[in-house]
Amino acid sequence: MYFGIDLGTSNSAIVGNEDGRFRYFKTPEGMDVMPSAIMFDRRGGMFVGRKAYDHAAFSPENVKMRFKRMMGTSSELTFKSLDKTITPEEASAEVLKELISQAKMAAGDVEVFGTVVTVPAAFNQMQSEATMRAASLAGLDKVALLQEPIAAAMAAIAASTNKSAQYLIYDLGGGTFDAAIVQSISGNVTVIAHAGINMLGGSDFDREIVNNIVRPWLLANFDLPDDFQTSAGYERLIRIATYRSELAKIALSTHQTDRIFADENQIGLKDRADQEIFIDVEITRDDLVALVSTQVDKSIALCRSLLADNGYESADIDKVIMIGGPSRMPYIRDRVSFELGIELDLSVDPMTAVAMGAAIYAESRDWTGIAPTTKAVKTDKSDTAGNSKLDISYEYVERTADEKARIRVKCQGSSSVKGYNVKIDTDGGWTSGKIALTATTDVKGIPLQLGRNVIKATIFDASGGSVPESSPEIVISRLEATSDGMPLMHNIGVKIAEGGQGLEINRVKTLVEKGTPTPVRGSYKLRAAKTLRAGDGMTLEVELYEHVDDIKDPELSLPIGLFVLTSESLQQGEIIRRGEDVLLHWTIDGSGLMDCSVEFPTISQVYEIGYLSTAGHKNFDGSEGNAYAQAAMNHAQSDIDTLDQALGSKVAEDVNSFRQRLDRHKGQLSLTNDPDVRRSVVEDCRSLRQEISKIKDRPENAKQVLRNEIEDFVSDLSSYNSNIFDEQTTAKIGRLAAHARTVLDGNSTVTVAVDESRKSLRELQALAYGAITKHPGFWVGFFEDIAEDRTNAVDKNKHDALVTRGQKAIADQDVDTLRSVIGEMRHNAIKEAKTGSSVLSGLMT
Repeated sequence: MYFGIDLGTSNSAIVGNEDGRFRYFKTPEGMDVMPSAIMFDRRGGMFVGRKAYDHAAFSPENVKMRFKRMMGTSSELTFKSLDKTITPEEASAEVLKELISQAKMAAGDVEVFGTVVTVPAAFNQMQSEATMRAASLAGLDKVALLQEPIAAAMAAIAASTNKSAQYLIYDLGGGTFDAAIVQSISGNVTVIAHAGINMLGGSDFDREIVNNIVRPWLLANFDLPDDFQTSAGYERLIRIATYRSELAKIALSTHQTDRIFADENQIGLKDRADQEIFIDVEITRDDLVALVSTQVDKSIALCRSLLADNGYESADIDKVIMIGGPSRMPYIRDRVSFELGIELDLSVDPMTAVAMGAAIYAESRDWTGIAPTTKAVKTDKSDTAGNSKLDISYEYVERTADEKARIRVKCQGSSSVKGYNVKIDTDGGWTSGKIALTATTDVKGIPLQLGRNVIKATIFDASGGSVPESSPEIVISRLEATSDGMPLMHNIGVKIAEGGQGLEINRVKTLVEKGTPTPVRGSYKLRAAKTLRAGDGMTLEVELYEHVDDIKDPELSLPIGLFVLTSESLQQGEIIRRGEDVLLHWTIDGSGLMDCSVEFPTISQVYEIGYLSTAGHKNFDGSEGNAYAQAAMNHAQSDIDTLDQALGSKVAEDVNSFRQRLDRHKGQLSLTNDPDVRRSVVEDCRSLRQEISKIKDRPENAKQVLRNEIEDFVSDLSSYNSNIFDEQTTAKIGRLAAHARTVLDGNSTVTVAVDESRKSLRELQALAYGAITKHPGFWVGFFEDIAEDRTNAVDKNKHDALVTRGQKAIADQDVDTLRSVIGEMRHNAIKEAKTGSSVLSGLMT
């Protein structure tokens, strides 16, 4: 049997596939889906699924849900009753164990040939890697990942009589939103393009209800502080309010009104006036619509962009397939259909379709190797008996979603087939009758049943007798749908240094583009950007990033892997010199997971990267998580201000939109301590900064933006003491600045002018920094800034030790040691922060 599992944010499901027959394995409560919830009681007992979910009303501090949104981070889940913490991967593993357990309880101790677990298309490498770790912790040894839109499309194709169509998948789940254009040709599903929003789903709707319906009611009826939602003393109240809000949201899909209710006994808290707190507030469907409309509009806008960017119009799409619990809301269904102008396909269950599609996909994989691969499609079955006077072969498609098959019978060589016949019989009772055999004989229209079809081919000689050695049994599997595999979800690149020596800047060089079919492998030739000698204490880093189109700045990209070669790894006498070749070998498997090795030809050594590193993992809990969110907003605020200053009224509408967006994030953070919200803010701030970068790079804006950058830098230099720059350096800075301005005012094309002007600016910056860094005061100030940023350290204990060393170096006036300490602190920093991504890459083209 094959298993397909939808590991969802709010709910999960499992479907079995045995010879094309599908089984929905229900929960002990008789439901098709199981809440993705886990609970520990005071005695250490663990509950998973519905029992855990129902306890959220009574013991919310000991129930964890929506942990899927924290996959790929270093945040932890804390259960207060036991003071116990587990990771999101460990919690997900318990959900997977429970699903497998309920399946085996219903099906018996069946042999499991392979299991496919679905992930959102918007998931990044770290999240997908975490999902695979969860599967391993659950004891699953033959596992593959599949994007949810592909699974949804396969389920829709299976339910449709039209096996050739184009669909738009609208997948709005509990935690993420995915959109995909999917094409099916004779049941073979291919993803043409996809996009997604990692932190948009039903959980965000629940939060809007709490913040805008429940919060005002509580403040109006009880004596509570304005910041009660971020107070530890009222954490239980917020958890119960969120749970009840979710129930009301679900009820409003079928009712016009509902009540968010929790009595005094459930909440068990008093306000500042010693009054027992309860919740009893009405919510209408119109209230909910008003709260979620902006986010729904955001999802529809993404669908429009996806279609337009890939050359599609609404008329090109046959149906929109709605997937995910929130997609059942009447408002969302009506609005999606109206705004996109495409008919909805409601033939599949939005709650179980993904698991169903995963089960179909699982059967299409060959699980006999180390990694699952696509099963053979075309087969050539030849006469191998050796004692036949005929040289005959049968060509056919072994696995198909078509209702009818074709078998081509080919006779090779000079053998005479005059008077010979062929007859095809199916195990379903159909027969072709005898057909005269020629050099190439096509037998068409062979009906297929779902699942395994055993077909008997019989050759008759001129006397009417059968030729057993040339009359094989042929097995053709008719599938609900097929798929060649899943495309890569994001562009993946490596950080390199560009520019002449002393003028280098970091850029992301694309290794493999989004949409590339997997599995795929390749090699990329780079060069070492610095010299590394055995035992010299230096390191050479290879940093991998996910990045969006047209954004090459590592600071605006997501770090997903890090390889550090230390000088201690080299053998005595070995040297990797600046400019020598570095070969980066990479593979991406059918689940979209990456692995790399780095080869240094001059020393004949190959080193494994050890993907996935913790380079991009963050802890969004507590003060550390709050610091990340605040830093992300500060960077975004700075970029908005810079854009406004450079382009003014030209981008006033964009700037106003960005400021409103940032204000919403500030408002969100003021109302919660939820790490999920902090992560959402960090991710959207990165997206916001990417949008700003694209505006700056537009041809009509590039000159003015660069001019503003030049003037800002020159102005900053004026704040330094006169003893920093000697007369000769000052004069050269002036000439470079003047040249940078003059080039922008010339008649060259925008691209040429900007490139030449930026080159002068880089020379100016290198000259200025070279002078500034000769002064000990610069390094002391730099150290003090980075020492305060403990949050950004990968290894907190190492950071503390380095701070102590640095302080001693300052006391000893040992600038060389201080510079070394700063270098180690920057390498110990999470790469997404400014201080991390600005460390010059150890690689160049």
